[in-house]
Amino acid sequence: MLEKLKAQPWHIQLIILVIIASLLYLTVWYFVTSETRVEIQDLNEKVAQLTAKNEAAKIATQRINEFRSLYASKSMEYDELKVLLPEEREITNVLQGLQDTAGESRLIVNRFSPRDDVQQDAMMAKPVEIEVDSNFNNLRAFFDKMAKLQRIVSITDFKLNQLEKQSADRTLHAQFLLTAYYAAPETLAAPAAVPPGAPAPKGSPQPAASPAVK
Repeated sequence: MLEKLKAQPWHIQLIILVIIASLLYLTVWYFVTSETRVEIQDLNEKVAQLTAKNEAAKIATQRINEFRSLYASKSMEYDELKVLLPEEREITNVLQGLQDTAGESRLIVNRFSPRDDVQQDAMMAKPVEIEVDSNFNNLRAFFDKMAKLQRIVSITDFKLNQLEKQSADRTLHAQFLLTAYYAAPETLAAPAAVPPGAPAPKGSPQPAASPAVK
């Protein structure tokens, strides 16, 4: 058969050799590498699945980080609210603190009469009718301390009269309504529970609030 092949023209020999080589290649490709090709296909599918899972994990991680940031922000707002608005059980201490501040400012308190609590939107208000005798400097010092309180208070219905009988500490008679605000129970509901893996916010802010003096 080899002799017959040699006897053929060179281009016929080339065609026959190409056919034989192709048959050998196809035989090896089909019978020898078939298992390898199946394994490669399986690996490619697994890689595609892992890639999809990885992308989903990235999105989930991003959302968790966003939720953690939102939780930390809301927790900070909650802590600020607790500082600015005491709870109902603390309002007595706040009122006592206001009386002490009046004493420190050397005001002569003639009347300190709390009214009934009033709800205003999401807050509760504790109005207190106050009448004091003082001089101008001491009264100004009292209002300055009110402005620096870390509690929300307001002063309204302000009336000021000059005393007929005056002394060094008593030249003016002031009458005003001082309102201290505190949070309603539903307002200071506890923030949402920390999700699994979410760290608790660290530290507590120290905000300051200025009263509205009318």
